[in-house]
Amino acid sequence: MNVLQRPREKEFCATMRDYIIDTDVTITFVVKYGGKTILDEEYVPDANNQVRVRKLGKFCELALWGVWCAGETSWQTDAAGTFTFLINGVQDGQSFVMFSRMQTKKDADAPGWLSEVNRKVTRDGCKEYVSMVMGRGARVMVEGWLPDGLGTEVLLLSLDSASTVAPMTLDVSPERIKGLFPDLDLVRYVVNCNNNRYEFLIDKTRYLDTWCFRYKNVYDMPETLSAVGGISLKGNNEEDTATMFGIDRKFGVKVTDEYTVNSGVIMLQSDYKLWHNLLNAQEADVLVDGEWLPILIEKQKYEREFRRSVLKAVEFSFRMADPEQNNLIQV
Repeated sequence: MNVLQRPREKEFCATMRDYIIDTDVTITFVVKYGGKTILDEEYVPDANNQVRVRKLGKFCELALWGVWCAGETSWQTDAAGTFTFLINGVQDGQSFVMFSRMQTKKDADAPGWLSEVNRKVTRDGCKEYVSMVMGRGARVMVEGWLPDGLGTEVLLLSLDSASTVAPMTLDVSPERIKGLFPDLDLVRYVVNCNNNRYEFLIDKTRYLDTWCFRYKNVYDMPETLSAVGGISLKGNNEEDTATMFGIDRKFGVKVTDEYTVNSGVIMLQSDYKLWHNLLNAQEADVLVDGEWLPILIEKQKYEREFRRSVLKAVEFSFRMADPEQNNLIQV
């Protein structure tokens, strides 16, 4: 028996290598995670005397998930982990696997920020999050920029006593960052960790309404987008009708209002990657009076012209995941 190909030491789920084993006999293949056996199967070689364990990353993905950021920092210990592979009862290798719902061009050895972009526009009152694999010794710095250049640099987070290596999500909302630079009128700020930079441009335009949405991106990490084009409401409900004492009445009324969002002005071409992630996210919320309400995105108008500078607005429709929360949005 000879292993021709195995997963690398660090992998993303969607780009994880298949196992290719050269053998002329049936073998057992076992995957262990968190001290438990999650896969135990027998494989029969094909006509070429090979066993190929396909889509192993998709299987590992089922054991991983991200969580929303609670407070200023949140460890994402369930979004990545070490998987152990055994062939015929003998350990063949281990791989540190990170969640990814779609293929990525990032290098698993040095993935940087777990986002599709490293530069975006933010606005006052909106939440912002960044996520990265961190461990002992990690230091996160923030550079505050003024209209005429660099203001100063301050320490946001230092992990001198961390005992784990896992993704971590940080709250880098404008309000929190401005608190680090109380005497400066920031126009942008840069979050820096291990020479990986994430730049936030502060849009100081005054809009009638700014709506903030959060979602879990392709790495299952929290990310946000803000829409400034307004929200419209199309009221609707579902109910059962019955007659009582000769009078028709409604019973079991279920409000199914539909909300339509317009992104408003889009300033960066890279923003389309974020909008694409939001529109195809499995979990999404809208921020209403400081509370995140879960929503289901149903329709979308997403048009993009490649290699052109025409930045068209994005529209999408959603309904509340909990029908009883329809009265909480004041439109």
